[in-house]
Amino acid sequence: MDKFINRLLEKAIKTNGSIVIPEINNRVVEAKKNLISKGINVVELSDYNNKFDEYINLISKKRFALNWNKDSLKEYLTDPIVFGAAMVASGDASGMVAGSMNETSHIIRTSIRIIGMDKNSEWLSSIFFLVSPDGSKAFTFSDCGVIPEPNPEQLSQIARDAASFHSILSGQEPKVAFLSFSTKGSAKHYRVDRVREAVKIFAKRYSHIAHDGELQFDAAIDKAIADKKAPGSSINGSGNVLIFPNLDAGNIAYKIMQRVAGYSAWGPLLQGLERPVHDLSRGCSSDDIVNVGIITAAQS
Repeated sequence: MDKFINRLLEKAIKTNGSIVIPEINNRVVEAKKNLISKGINVVELSDYNNKFDEYINLISKKRFALNWNKDSLKEYLTDPIVFGAAMVASGDASGMVAGSMNETSHIIRTSIRIIGMDKNSEWLSSIFFLVSPDGSKAFTFSDCGVIPEPNPEQLSQIARDAASFHSILSGQEPKVAFLSFSTKGSAKHYRVDRVREAVKIFAKRYSHIAHDGELQFDAAIDKAIADKKAPGSSINGSGNVLIFPNLDAGNIAYKIMQRVAGYSAWGPLLQGLERPVHDLSRGCSSDDIVNVGIITAAQS
């Protein structure tokens, strides 16, 4: 794990981006101290109280708030998540880390409303970056936290964004595997057809990214199994970006890797926004916050 986080820390320090962590609890306080000691620029909400009116003006121009009166806008901005998102949207912070006390839905809704989507993305999704106990191996799992039943177009974009994120996080070439309970036609079902269609769309748009599908998990990551089940596979059992057919599969799989196989799970990391915002599990540790903080700063 250290080699991945140290690489990202070096990048974060070079970019000199600033991050905001708007929630307040003991884990956050400890994480902020740790991040600052590592050279990460952590900014506080209180540092920008003098910009309250400026943020009110920013939010008032957003479509969702066009009919809000000033009192409603002021009340809305007293929410630390909203204030933090306004800081990011204004460029006063490069990114935000939140979720140790707030639900994912609130983080996502606020981020889409105030920061907005990346011009190249139609949908917001998420990844988990999983690192083996000895730190030698890493996988990106997607989507594990946002879109319950992605259609083929969504699966294709999820895969593109996840591949890009994997490259940033690991420094490795992404090799995308579209997962299913079928390998190369071994089963017939409308869910398998959905994955196959996603692979066709991805191949047409992003042929420069190594990929294959539909593949069962073992054929995606194990060369010996791939040789038997998917001979001639373009990724040949070396998949490191695993695209799950639905949220059930992705969410269950990352937790099995974390709890049974002992992998570290960083995330959910959001993808598709104009600027980086990353969610945390409400059960996260201080170390989890530090790792996600470093990732956010490295994206600045």
